[in-house]
Amino acid sequence: MKINFKNIKPEDIYEVGNLIRNEEYLYLVVRDIDGGYLIVNLSHDQVIGRYKTIEELIKFNESQDNVLVNAEINVF
Repeated sequence: MKINFKNIKPEDIYEVGNLIRNEEYLYLVVRDIDGGYLIVNLSHDQVIGRYKTIEELIKFNESQDNVLVNAEINVF
């Protein structure tokens, strides 16, 4: 078995389209229609944060418990 660990910086985790896991919840980083950024809680179908810049999003959401998820989203 081969396991690869990467030292992922917050700037790499919090990019538009990335799926993030924190404990039992899944979050999606999306671009707002007004040019800002949103964090969407996919576990509860809620927008939990709206930010003007990606830096502001990182500042308020960065946590060592956040893990970048390698996932495929299928919309039916």
